[in-house]
Amino acid sequence: MLNQQIDRRKFLHSGLMAASLVAAGRLPLLARNADSGSAIDAAGGPYAVKPIRNYLTAFSPSDAQRPGLRYDIIHWNWGRQGRGTHANSVVGKVTMACENSDDRVVYEVAQNTKVGGVDNVIEAEIACNTDALHSIRSWRLKSHEVGRDGRVDPLSKLAENGRCENGKIHIESARDHCDRTARHPVVTQWHVPALLTRSADRNLRLTFDLLRDASLLKPNQLLTYDGQVKVPVKGGRTLVLESYAQTGEGILPTHYLLDDQRRVQLVTCSFLSWALQG
Repeated sequence: MLNQQIDRRKFLHSGLMAASLVAAGRLPLLARNADSGSAIDAAGGPYAVKPIRNYLTAFSPSDAQRPGLRYDIIHWNWGRQGRGTHANSVVGKVTMACENSDDRVVYEVAQNTKVGGVDNVIEAEIACNTDALHSIRSWRLKSHEVGRDGRVDPLSKLAENGRCENGKIHIESARDHCDRTARHPVVTQWHVPALLTRSADRNLRLTFDLLRDASLLKPNQLLTYDGQVKVPVKGGRTLVLESYAQTGEGILPTHYLLDDQRRVQLVTCSFLSWALQG
C-alpha cells in the first residue's frame, strides 16, 4: 500500500508546477500594461484587478475600523464560454488579528479554503518582534483537511513549531524538521495587509523574506508603490485605490489595493485573491 503521508513543505513546493502550466497556456497570465491587456486576454481593465473583475460587480468596499482583518478568498478560473472569458467564486476565508505588548506582537490567523470539495484549514499563532515589519520570532501552526463526508482526514493533521533567530529559521513537527537561512527580516503573507495599514507611503520600498504559510521560504521580496487604480464595484461606482506591488523570488506579482484610510481592500495574485469584508 502506498504511503499517503505527504510532507507539507513538499506539497507547497508543488506550486512550482504552475510555471509549467503557464508555459502550456493552461493558466491565465497578467500583463503589466493596463492598456494592451495580456496575450491571452486583451481586455478586462487594469492588470491589478484582472483576476477579480467578475467578482467586483458584487463587491462593496469595507469601512471596518476594527483592528482585526477578515477577507474572502476569491478564485479565478476560465468561464464556460471558452478561451478569454473569466469567472470568480469565493472558495474560503482568512482572518487575522494582532495583539501588542511591550516586547512582542502576536498574530492570530485562521484560514479555510475549499478545493475540490475538501476543506483545507490552517490555524497559526505567530509571535513577532516590535520592529517596523513585525518580523517573525516564533510560531505554532496546525493544519488539517475535512473531506466531503465532513470528517477530518487523520493523515492530513499536522502541528508545526518554528522559530527565527538572527536569520536562522528552524521548523519542526512530529514527522520532520528543517532549517532555512534568511538574509532579510522574515514575515508571512498574513503580515502584509497590516504592515501597509501602518506604513503605506508612495515612497515605500521594503525588502523582506516571505515565509509562505509559515513553512515555505520565498527570499528577496520587494514591496513598492505601484500607482492608482480605478476599480469598478457594486452599484456602478468606481473607486480610486492606491496600488502597492510585491515582487520577488518564487512568487507571482501580488498587488495590494488601499483606500484613502489605508485599508487594504483587495489583494490580487493570479488565480487566488483576497477581498476585505466588514
